[in-house]
Amino acid sequence: MANMEKQIRPVFTLELNYKIVPGLVTIGKYDGTHPCLTAATTADKVVIHSPHRRSAAVTGRVVWSESNREIATLNINQTITALCAGTLIPGDDKDVLIIGTATHILTYHVHDNKDIFYKECGDGVKALTLGNFKDSKAPIVLVGGNSSVHGFDHAGNEMFWTAIGDVVTSLILMDYNKDGFNELIVSSEDYNIRVYNGDQIINEHTETEVVTGLINLPENKFAYSVSNGTIGVYEQDVRLWRVKSKNFAISIYSYDLLGKGTAQLITGWSNGKIDCRCITTGEVLFKDIMPHGMAGIVEGDYRSIGKADLICVSAEGEVRGYTTTKSFAAISSNEHEQETVRELLAQKQQLLQELKHYENHSKGNNGSDLDNQDGMGIPANTRLQISISANSESKIKNHVEVFIGTNNNTIIKAVIVFGEGIFTGETLVVHPPSSKLNTYLAVPLYPPKDNPVDIHMKILVGFPNSTQFHVFEMTRQLPRFSMYALETSPKAKPDSYVTFKVNERLQRFCMWINQNFLLPHEIELPNEPHLRVNLKCLRDHSTLAMVFEFSGKVTIYTNNLPLAADLVQSLARFLNVESLESEASFPVEEDNLKNYVNKLTEIQDARVRLGTDIADRLRQVRELVIRAEDSRINNLNDMPKYYKELDNVNKDLISTYNVRLSNYDEGLETMKNINTIIQKSSRLRVGQKSSNMINHCRTAIKSNNTEGLIKIIRTGYL
Repeated sequence: MANMEKQIRPVFTLELNYKIVPGLVTIGKYDGTHPCLTAATTADKVVIHSPHRRSAAVTGRVVWSESNREIATLNINQTITALCAGTLIPGDDKDVLIIGTATHILTYHVHDNKDIFYKECGDGVKALTLGNFKDSKAPIVLVGGNSSVHGFDHAGNEMFWTAIGDVVTSLILMDYNKDGFNELIVSSEDYNIRVYNGDQIINEHTETEVVTGLINLPENKFAYSVSNGTIGVYEQDVRLWRVKSKNFAISIYSYDLLGKGTAQLITGWSNGKIDCRCITTGEVLFKDIMPHGMAGIVEGDYRSIGKADLICVSAEGEVRGYTTTKSFAAISSNEHEQETVRELLAQKQQLLQELKHYENHSKGNNGSDLDNQDGMGIPANTRLQISISANSESKIKNHVEVFIGTNNNTIIKAVIVFGEGIFTGETLVVHPPSSKLNTYLAVPLYPPKDNPVDIHMKILVGFPNSTQFHVFEMTRQLPRFSMYALETSPKAKPDSYVTFKVNERLQRFCMWINQNFLLPHEIELPNEPHLRVNLKCLRDHSTLAMVFEFSGKVTIYTNNLPLAADLVQSLARFLNVESLESEASFPVEEDNLKNYVNKLTEIQDARVRLGTDIADRLRQVRELVIRAEDSRINNLNDMPKYYKELDNVNKDLISTYNVRLSNYDEGLETMKNINTIIQKSSRLRVGQKSSNMINHCRTAIKSNNTEGLIKIIRTGYL
């Protein structure tokens, strides 16, 4: 890649002379024509670089630099948590700047230097996006918070709300299902990527760690980045590829850097590396590196040549612009061909070396004494037998067990298992000591979540004295609910349950169970008019009972609300059910919800009292300052008394502020717990029934109707 890197250089560079917060970089045409690079600084300011500045307003929030006429700043005086720009006001082609903080959202018209709306967001602001969504005829601002997503129009009116259940990390709008309308894709700290068509969740993707970034790509694809250094691309529900790095991605973007007529995925990494990858394969086509970690990647016609440049910003404020040229594309194509030739030559060398090993072995070993082999060869008829089962009889910890055995007296030296999201580092190596080598090996697995997982295994097979081993590569899939074993002695069914009805035969329910659970034998159609399955969770030994009736009625008994929701969603997807209503009873969750709502009411009342107390203290401060100044002029003996009182009031103010801050954090956590229960309960329904339930919950929360909220959780209706 060295030759290509020498040929590819930035077309422009500049310095902002501000330290930039990673991830908080955007670009906007605030005058409707010229793009302005915009970023949040570590000093709680927004810096706007305007290389085409014509005039400057003298009032409002924007302050233009005297030393650099291209730089303006906005003093926010709060920690900035999200930033975006775009057209919002109907009939106005000028972009607006939207700034999110821990408590508020500010929508600002930079060109006119005025606020459009400034609104308190009780759930905080963690992510922002702007565009058309749902049935809105004009763009709306979508705000992701600690446990929900809100949508606001240009006047600050709430147009959309849904509970997410965890902290939102990224939002994008794109045509996910090729229906001609935007869907909302939301990532959150519970490792999930959810796709919303209006109010309805139409798909979910689960990753191994927190998804930190999303970006829409051409042809209805989208890319994502994960906190563990992974980036990847989805096309609807199919993941095309993913790669993992020791660094983590700060920004991902879509741009045609190679002049191929279709965009590539551009990634800016925490170590300053910038790479360009093929969207369909993930192959690296171009690399560059900046001296400091990346802060963001955007695009804009910064040189006014009629073509947008790719603009990369580092955390130290360095800006580099890249563009596409014909020579760039030719060099890239030639370099790609050379790289392919080098890879083929390396593969050839590896195969020749392997062939040499086989030849050496065949000369010195005739394979007659299997017990004293010291070469690498194994009998040609060697086969592996692999079985996967749920081990509920383990004396240490119940687990899923992968049993591997050979069909002769060759031994298994080691097993390397790769399973996404199962192990720390995603890889497990099992290698018994030499004294315990055998023809079989059991590998314990502990899936932490109920997700289907592909298990990729490399198994080293040889003889006890071998120095080289044959490597078998195998792939097996763990079903979604693999950590559940049949209960040999059924216990009393749990008090909590969810029940619903679908028009399906018992045979279809049997098929779903056999596909999604790891059972010692397949469930067969019973002679009775119902099917009952009793299971035990290997994680916490809790009981799960499922009853399927001939009429299509299904009842799931479990005290685990998320598990019940997962089972409902899995069954609905298997049966292609688009809309499903249910009735549920989870007394523990209902009691928790009541406590959270009551606690939230108390927190809100305390907040009002604290606000009144602060106002009263501020009045005392003003009075004491005036009296202290009067005594300084008229009676110096009284001045120390007033300043001492002022000091006491100031200490009380600081103490009250700390209490209010703690009160606010507690309120956020309580609201998050409420939204989590709502979100989990909504997944007990499918399609429009789920959306309706969330909307009813929103109405009940606004009216402080606790009993109504409990009723909605149970029935789906207010």
